[in-house]
Amino acid sequence: MAAVRIWILSILVLFLSSLPQVWAQGPRDVDFGGMAWGLRQTSGPVDPGPNTFSNATDQVWVDGEGKAHLRLQKKDGVWLASEMMAKRDAGYGIYRFTASASLRTLDPNIVFGFFTWDRNPGSFNREMDIEISRWGNPHGRDGWFTVQPYDRPGNQHAFSLPEADSYTFEMRWRKEEVEFSLFTAGKLVENWIFRHGVPDPGRARVRFNLWLFQGRAPKDPGPYEVVISDFSYLPSP
Repeated sequence: MAAVRIWILSILVLFLSSLPQVWAQGPRDVDFGGMAWGLRQTSGPVDPGPNTFSNATDQVWVDGEGKAHLRLQKKDGVWLASEMMAKRDAGYGIYRFTASASLRTLDPNIVFGFFTWDRNPGSFNREMDIEISRWGNPHGRDGWFTVQPYDRPGNQHAFSLPEADSYTFEMRWRKEEVEFSLFTAGKLVENWIFRHGVPDPGRARVRFNLWLFQGRAPKDPGPYEVVISDFSYLPSP
């Protein structure tokens, strides 16, 4: 009987080891910008997209210089997206981060996002976005500042990313307004202020992600990667 149990256990181990890494990875957190972040892991396609998200160590990680790496890559025939989720509530204040030049060369089907999200479905999940994507249109604009719902007139500002070595984004969240800014080489190149229905913080938390619009595969085999550095949050007094 013991031999049979050992044989069954050996077969189970072999089976689990043959599964794609996306299914085998357990919960994992990272420290980035002085905050703890959970990494999204799903067993199949979910929103947004739909996409399958992986928290594997070669999918999302923080390097020795404190920079966060998000990848979009294909494994075992499945395109895997990445998402980092802050483990503490957001609030009024100044959010700032720098992203690598790879933003400008992402495939038109890829979306990079920094956003607030409240699991409570009220107030449009208190979602505010800094997104880089052409939403499947190779000739479309690739920069978007948004306060949800995006389809309400005046709730979205579109722009085109200039060529640069890196991109620094800032979101100033105040009770009466939210201000979005883009800087390159220390110079302000894009700015938008929204004052009509700014959400209160609620239980919103900030997130970063990299995913496929409508789950559409990119043209090239990848992998695609965005590196994020110098994340900071300065609460309002």
